[in-house]
Amino acid sequence: MTETTHLGLPFIEGSQAQKHVTHNEALRMLDALVMLAAHDRDLTSPPLSPADGDRYIVKAPGTGGFAGKDNQIAVCDGGVWTFYPPQPGWCCYVADEAALLVYDGSVWQIATGTVLQNLALLGVGTTADATNPLAAKLNNALFAAKTVAEGGDGHLRYKLSKESAGKTLSFLFQDNYSGRAEIGLTGDDCFHFKMSPDGVTWSDALVLDGSSGTRINLPTTVQVDTGTALTIDLQEGNGVFQATRYANSSNAPVFFGRKARGTRASPAAVQAGDTLIGFRGYGYTGSQFVSGPAGAAFLLLAAENWVDSAAYGTQIQFFTTGNGTTANTERLRIADSGDLQMGGANTVINASRHPVLRAYTVATLPAASPAGQLIYVSNGSSNRRLAVSDGSAWRFLDGDVVS
Repeated sequence: MTETTHLGLPFIEGSQAQKHVTHNEALRMLDALVMLAAHDRDLTSPPLSPADGDRYIVKAPGTGGFAGKDNQIAVCDGGVWTFYPPQPGWCCYVADEAALLVYDGSVWQIATGTVLQNLALLGVGTTADATNPLAAKLNNALFAAKTVAEGGDGHLRYKLSKESAGKTLSFLFQDNYSGRAEIGLTGDDCFHFKMSPDGVTWSDALVLDGSSGTRINLPTTVQVDTGTALTIDLQEGNGVFQATRYANSSNAPVFFGRKARGTRASPAAVQAGDTLIGFRGYGYTGSQFVSGPAGAAFLLLAAENWVDSAAYGTQIQFFTTGNGTTANTERLRIADSGDLQMGGANTVINASRHPVLRAYTVATLPAASPAGQLIYVSNGSSNRRLAVSDGSAWRFLDGDVVS
């Protein structure tokens, strides 16, 4: 046996001449391989100006002066490259990566093993600290489920747990390290969607409360600048919306509609004819849902120009669309005076609950069909005023034909 088992250091034979040569060779090998540290592991050919003693891990495939030396330790010794084939288990610190590598018999890899337990800090691309013991600075992250073929079940769940209901478990979204949005169990066991304009003042945009079924707590104000604020599509079911109010009083759920002219920042008073709130019903034609002045509707409108503490007049209008037509028409109105009107501002029952008949002259009588219509004739003969249609003619209450 002429050399050591692991590092291949040469032995000095008993009768050997020039023993110092063999001894110095062994020292050079020890100097090259003990406490092994390399500059780089990404070079496939020798660097241009290596310093004496520089060490590199040859990246495959080696070329030029590194040809055929894949994964070996290359050491510059007096301007000449010496190569040392690694053995399984050798460790090497790579300076430009600040990484400790281990050779597994075929490749060099980060010396982490397959199990990491009870780490105090872990930083990926950044430095972890006591506040953020797990920190990562990167542009993309991927978590993939372990497949059944790989011994998994194909599912992937993230499990996060807090100490108690009063604690917080959340995801915080920041803009340049200043919070803007947060979702999670923040201070209770309800699921919160929170927003902040500055990272200091926070408000709940939506709260899901599962303490008694599933309850949704909405903020007092939802702002939408354009388009539809809320759309609900229901495939099947008994209803789309249900509101329940619990109170030891006569109060029930109330729907408020508010209208202002101007802008959100500078609102202005409503004017006569402005719709305060409207409810419209539209149907599907076979190719589209209709919109605009179609379908059926009832609207609550301002009946006058509104003035602070002085004028808040309103009226209610009901619209339907006739068969074979495409535009709705006002059918019924409750005026600001309390009069019940039809076909526009035509009172049929006034606020005193007296019926008000439509007035005609003898010359302007309408068609007498169908029978049973009742009108007021302003210039009927012998001061007779009330007339009833019999289907073919108008007659006064004494039976005479109106004249």
